Amino acid sequence: MLIDSSRPEKSLVEIDLPVKLEKFRRMGWIKSHRKGDTGIGKTIEDLLGIKENNLGEPDCLYRGLPVEIKCRRFGTASMITLFTLEAGTRHLHDVLLMKKYGYRDVKGRLALKITLTSNSFTPQGLKLEADDSSVAIADRSGYKPWIWTVSDIHLKLHNLCTVYADSKKESGKEFLRIRSATLLTGLNDKRFFDLVARGVLKIDLRMHLKPSGASRNHGTAFRLANFDELMKCYDNVETLLGETTSPLT
Repeated sequence: MLIDSSRPEKSLVEIDLPVKLEKFRRMGWIKSHRKGDTGIGKTIEDLLGIKENNLGEPDCLYRGLPVEIKCRRFGTASMITLFTLEAGTRHLHDVLLMKKYGYRDVKGRLALKITLTSNSFTPQGLKLEADDSSVAIADRSGYKPWIWTVSDIHLKLHNLCTVYADSKKESGKEFLRIRSATLLTGLNDKRFFDLVARGVLKIDLRMHLKPSGASRNHGTAFRLANFDELMKCYDNVETLLGETTSPLT
């Protein structure tokens, strides 16, 4: 993959992932740096010296490739956020989207906090539609206010490093131990968008209107539970640490 210096990769730091992750694996049990589902990702990002960002750019460079790092507790079957990314094509910005399709939440605010799939329309009349090169939010009339294209998705998922860690709790605190890491390269666009078409991958809208009239958007999240399905979307799978696996118990 050639790196365009005008893209966000220009500011990314090169990290030797196998060497760093092996170092952290040898540390054994590490106290989680944050409570909840995002604790594992936050902990490993901190160890690697990666700053949190919601700008849609990858986490680091590895062998010159821009790589997104996703972390998962070994044995879990819960939904995981792959990434947060606003649509590259937005015919309606947040406020107009809420005014057209939103509802009043429990606090009386205009909001749009819904999970979208390709399987059926939400009560707001929205669903996902995907073809071989894009995924869109569509309403019952066929209008598509938001569209993500191949270039949008590649920005976050073209190369992916999945890290698994064991988890345990002691005195109410979580501890993590790195188990394995896998590098996935060469995202197959058709297979990825097929995940959306089959309802495997879902998108969460998480926004409400502030008293000022501006939008409060917590990030549009692409989510799925089955990492095996995601791994099948890549042409190349390379073990960086431990076993190449996506285990569920």
